[in-house]
Amino acid sequence: MQSVGLIIKRSADQALDLAEKICRFLRKRGTNIVFEKSCSDLASVWAAQSSENLADKVDLIISLGGDGTLLQAAAQLNSRPVPVLGVNLGRVGFMAEIAPDEALDEIELALVGKSSLGKRMMLAVTAPDGRQRKSLNEVVIHWTGIARIIDLGIRVGCCRDFELRADGLIISTPIGSSAYSYAAGGPLVHPDVEGILLTPICPYSGLKRPLLVPPDFPIQLTLSKGENFTMTIDGHTHISMAQGSSVIVEKAPFPFVIVKSRKRDYFDVLDAKLGLVR
Repeated sequence: MQSVGLIIKRSADQALDLAEKICRFLRKRGTNIVFEKSCSDLASVWAAQSSENLADKVDLIISLGGDGTLLQAAAQLNSRPVPVLGVNLGRVGFMAEIAPDEALDEIELALVGKSSLGKRMMLAVTAPDGRQRKSLNEVVIHWTGIARIIDLGIRVGCCRDFELRADGLIISTPIGSSAYSYAAGGPLVHPDVEGILLTPICPYSGLKRPLLVPPDFPIQLTLSKGENFTMTIDGHTHISMAQGSSVIVEKAPFPFVIVKSRKRDYFDVLDAKLGLVR
């Protein structure tokens, strides 16, 4: 690998300290270092570069923070399968698998192409404005202000339409099933099982339980009735929805490639974070 990108949770001192160590480590090996544009000030201090198009410039992205920081890394990706090494400095860490004390060893393996890699399904979301965005975790359609029931028309693949009256709807990937969907009563889906999960939020009528559909079934959602509603993608992108507007959610044409921990698996994470496995 010739170039490595860094995405940092700026508010965490531990992330900044580890980033400095990683920069020293990479410079000794003659590796080019590129920061995301928001960290251009750090790049100038640590003899690195910065770029608005990080995924176009690097062969590996290192995310220092938690799952939220890793979602920022996912938003940077294009069709190039750039692997992401997520170092967990947060509280949850379902997706960011690497512990801080493992980081340098895992980076060393990644530089020589010996990492353990996993492919995670992503979603492609076509908004009412026609623009397509990516989602690694979840898409949520919800009310913006005062709580009101939302009326959604849902079409799965070429099936007939059905309706949902609820406070909202979560459309998640398998890796995202452990986030908001799980809190709303949805099932945990192993990340190696591909599918699109629909979890209603406080359903009143229509779809009252979560529904897992095959990954090759596009899902069209139409806001039949309601106002002041928003679509939120991975917690960082917010798009207003008007009555009659539609959204299409489908499997993205490329996966998210993650550097997996060699010391723990999915069930170890469930045990550590949720206490489910005994």
